[in-house]
Amino acid sequence: MKTLVYENYSKFISATDTIRKMKSNVENMESEMDQLSQSINNISNVTSSVNSALGLKRDKILQLTGVHDLLKKIQFIFELPTRLKNCLDQKSYAQAVRYYAKTSKLLEHYRSLSVFSSIEIECKEIMDKVTKRIRENMTNMNATGSEITDCMALLIILKEPPQQLAKEYLELQKNFLTNLLRKTMEEMSSLSLDSSQDSQPKNADSELKKEPSSPISPKKRAKSKLTYLNQKFLKELNKFVESFNGFFLMPPREIREAKSPGKSPGKSPGKSPRSAGNDILRIVSANMDGDDRDIARQDFLNFTDDMAKEYFIIVDSLLEFPEQITNLNPSTHLQLLNDLYYATLSCNSLCTIARFEDRVNEVITAWEIKLAKSLFGTAEKKLMEKFTKYAENELKKESSTSSNSQVHELQSYILEMEATFSDYLTGDCFRLLEECIKTETPMIQKKGGVDRLLKEFQTQFKEFWRSIVQSSNKYIAPVHPTPITQNPIQSPPSIIALMMSRVLLDFGEIIAIQVYMTFSNILYNQHNDYRNRIGAEIYNGLGERFTIAKELAHDVREVVGICKDVAQRILERYVEIKGNQVSSKIRNIYIPNYIQNLDENLGKSPLPEKVTPIWSEIITDLVYIEREVVMLYGGPVDEEKSKEVENIVEKRLNPILKPDTSSNVSGGGKTLFSPGTALIKSPYAHSNSSYSSISSTRSRTSPNPFTSSVQLTSHIDKLFSDRVEIYGIVEMSIVGIMMGIIKILLKTWIEMIRLNTLTNKSFQQLQVDSEYMRVKLWRFIEDEGIMNTMLQELASSAFKRCIEDPLPLVYADIEMIVSGKVSF
Repeated sequence: MKTLVYENYSKFISATDTIRKMKSNVENMESEMDQLSQSINNISNVTSSVNSALGLKRDKILQLTGVHDLLKKIQFIFELPTRLKNCLDQKSYAQAVRYYAKTSKLLEHYRSLSVFSSIEIECKEIMDKVTKRIRENMTNMNATGSEITDCMALLIILKEPPQQLAKEYLELQKNFLTNLLRKTMEEMSSLSLDSSQDSQPKNADSELKKEPSSPISPKKRAKSKLTYLNQKFLKELNKFVESFNGFFLMPPREIREAKSPGKSPGKSPGKSPRSAGNDILRIVSANMDGDDRDIARQDFLNFTDDMAKEYFIIVDSLLEFPEQITNLNPSTHLQLLNDLYYATLSCNSLCTIARFEDRVNEVITAWEIKLAKSLFGTAEKKLMEKFTKYAENELKKESSTSSNSQVHELQSYILEMEATFSDYLTGDCFRLLEECIKTETPMIQKKGGVDRLLKEFQTQFKEFWRSIVQSSNKYIAPVHPTPITQNPIQSPPSIIALMMSRVLLDFGEIIAIQVYMTFSNILYNQHNDYRNRIGAEIYNGLGERFTIAKELAHDVREVVGICKDVAQRILERYVEIKGNQVSSKIRNIYIPNYIQNLDENLGKSPLPEKVTPIWSEIITDLVYIEREVVMLYGGPVDEEKSKEVENIVEKRLNPILKPDTSSNVSGGGKTLFSPGTALIKSPYAHSNSSYSSISSTRSRTSPNPFTSSVQLTSHIDKLFSDRVEIYGIVEMSIVGIMMGIIKILLKTWIEMIRLNTLTNKSFQQLQVDSEYMRVKLWRFIEDEGIMNTMLQELASSAFKRCIEDPLPLVYADIEMIVSGKVSF
């Protein structure tokens, strides 16, 4: 309370002092106002007395002043020829034009008077000589851009034809600027490596001369070259744009009177036209009609566009990327672009008239796109080189077979390729992009600069994934043969299609999401504008959750969808290629004379003695194909499991490849193992589906479709049976891939039977072959119903195309023939 009382007391004392001071000031103010009022009254009285005393002579003074001015002008006109001649002798052409421009209208108005007429004629004779001298100076090879501009201004004042002047001015400036640019490039190439001359050439005139010192870095050297280019060329181009726009593209303006019309030109001998008439030259404008002005504008814009292209070609040469893109220092190029941007802003005429600022922004955007494409393109190039190298090695092999150790080697090759690809993107690639975002360059750090840069990188990153998908088609063998009219091209091995499908699937389910997450963390989450935003959640193929910036969520989903979709289509192409390759053996034997040859080979034997040899070759091909599929869709990667699968594959191949069994293959239960035993899930396998373990004791005594005509499929039965899609969607698993190939194989067999007619012997041979394939094929597939349906259709087609009454074999005889236990 004491403190409050003390504070209020102090305020009260202060207020009292203030009131006291105000009172004293108000008292003095009243007396001063009285004195001021008295002084004003005295001034008013004196003014009235002066006005009354001089009022009688005012009109006469004004009249005499007008006469004096008129006499002065007449005197100037009479002295005009002399003045013009003196200007001609002293080469003061601008002053001569200035004098003549002020008096030309007056001489023209009083042309009817003889005295003025003679002066006008004499002045015109002198001005013709002046005009000739001005044109000589303007067309001089050594004339500078400023001198050409000043001469053109004088000719416009003299009212020379504006259309012709516009063409002349454009042509002269074109020659001057072209030569200037060429000379500037030569001087830039001769810039000294010394820091003393980092912005001037060796022989260039410069006001800034320094003592030589240590060599400068490439960064400073490039900066000095750009600075020199802007000082020597860009400023001259800006001056030309400003002057041409004022001369020919703007509405005509009146020439203002000079401040000292009677000033003698004798003090400026030998000077350029800029010396005396500079105040007039800056406001000169030709009087052109609309059509001529439009033509001049178009020619002008075409010229400035050509000059801009030449200028930006030089700028691009200063922004060259190193051969190894990871060696690039982005700060060097960003600093150059920053200098270019602000140098352009300082050229107001170029920006407003020639849209030069937009062109510079296009250059900056093009650099950003080029940087992103170079970085991402290197990743794509390295990836495709891996596929190319593997394809070349496969084509060099003499045999289509490969050692069992290749299962482990190929998986390691794929994993190493994917790891290298991912490490490059998340390492060197994103590091350089991060340096661009974090740079202190004003051009980037200004409002919207980082957002624009991130948007460009994001767009190019998405296009990078699209490009990989498009490039993958170049490494895939075509399904159809090359037309005869075209040169045959060696197709890549089919294993490349399988590899490409596997890699794209991994991209879509794992790698693309992981790389995008790193992209988000490095470029988005560290920036202040994005750091506190809520991200979007993305799940990969393994069910792992990732959080990325919302700006990238749509791109991630699109890239994942594209990669999965193309991986699916490539896998379907692989199945189609392999199916056609295996089916070609069926097409080669089922020719029109096949039945006749078959009957001759069977001779008088009452029953078929063995399975047709071609089917054992087809089964061998399927085992090789299965090995390829196991490598990438479920094969082993560790040593112990790799040895296990090697033994399994050997057991599959040996009974088929032995010479003594090439034409009589034993039953499948004892020699062919279930494909399910070969399945060892890869750490990068995407699908939960796998081979179902098919028991070796599974019943093989299902009725043969050839044993009874009652069991043949009728047209009505087909209406109620499930349709088998031959070239449908292929499941991304070993079972799905093998099932797709087998469907193509069986469909080819059915269609070839439809093109032939059978005898009873060939019908029975077909029974044996069909049972052999049924026994062998069920071990490759998971759904036996599709196979039975197609074999049923085969039996129905064979029954209808038998020219004799078919006598089907009993199943016991067929089983003995297939197992090789029968002899006749």
